[in-house]
Amino acid sequence: MPGSEIAIGWLILIGGGYAAGWAWLAITVNAARWRRWGAVAALAASAAAAWGSSQLAPGPAALRALAAVAILAAFASGAFIAERRAAWSWQRGKAFREDRRQAALHLALLTGAVIFALPFAWMLLTSLKPDNQIFSRPLSLPDPWKWSNYPKTFNFLELALPVGTDYGLRFVGNTLIVSGLGLVSVLLSSSLVAYSFARLRWPGRDAIFVVLLATMMLPAAVTMIPRFLIYQRLGWVDTLRPLWFEGLFAGAFNVFLLRQFFMTIPHDLEDAAKIDGCGYFTIYWRVMLPLIRPALAALAILTFMASWNDFLGPLIYISSPEKMTGSYALQLFRSNNTNEWALLLAAASLWTLPVVILFFFTQRYFIQGITLTGMGGR
Repeated sequence: MPGSEIAIGWLILIGGGYAAGWAWLAITVNAARWRRWGAVAALAASAAAAWGSSQLAPGPAALRALAAVAILAAFASGAFIAERRAAWSWQRGKAFREDRRQAALHLALLTGAVIFALPFAWMLLTSLKPDNQIFSRPLSLPDPWKWSNYPKTFNFLELALPVGTDYGLRFVGNTLIVSGLGLVSVLLSSSLVAYSFARLRWPGRDAIFVVLLATMMLPAAVTMIPRFLIYQRLGWVDTLRPLWFEGLFAGAFNVFLLRQFFMTIPHDLEDAAKIDGCGYFTIYWRVMLPLIRPALAALAILTFMASWNDFLGPLIYISSPEKMTGSYALQLFRSNNTNEWALLLAAASLWTLPVVILFFFTQRYFIQGITLTGMGGR
């Protein structure tokens, strides 16, 4: 079939491109390691020539891509032969093998990063397109760049409710209140319960911990109606309290995450604190909490992102539009602007951007907290 042949051809071309790029990157890094700047300059020129052939050369896209791959492969092969003819030694061979491994690893990581970043990049670019280009040219750059979509989004949010929303800041304020109170509640309650399960000895501790873990298999939909009835009896429906109050009751996953981290802390620190006259709560507050900051940071990021993006909770418990959070604002925008896709994506971009920035600056703590849990805590 012609279609399958074309797809196979493109897969072969992409594979060849990855192989040529991997070889080019490994040889360039190796040449820079040994300060062979002439080879580095030649390889950089080959990359520029490959890019130019893929963009400026006449003919179909497949032929242009094939020419770029051929240029990279030819220059990489030539540089490798030149390197082998130079003063080659076992040290250089060992370093070159390490450069090849690192080049393959970074190329794979770069590919994954591009794949995961594509939806966000597409959302940003589409939010800046005129309406007639969204479906006719979905993969192209905006022409012209319509920056006015973002002021239009703020103007709609101001006019969305009869009482006004301060250009959407009311929704943001409600979300920050819920996220902040929920974050503090989750961290305090989960760390206290995890400390009890990890460091204190009391009858039935292990059995109760197993029961706590078993609650993770209980679907949230099963407890949805009972929770609503409880909040209705308390008179908390149509308030922000149900959205953060549950954080005071430690969740099973949060307790498990922190408990595993608590168990990696040496008992000598706890014994030394007891000799100095510290009680259990003082040990928890002054000794244990500072030592589990990576796990707390990871849990804080997960909790904040879940609360920031929560839509089901406000939909169930909140009926007054002025008390809704940002997720409801997006739904309100979508329901009133069913055909304004650029404005909808502009609003979604504005709402997603704070979470992306937060994760960008805190990813080190998040990854450290996840990877160190149950692995020594160091």
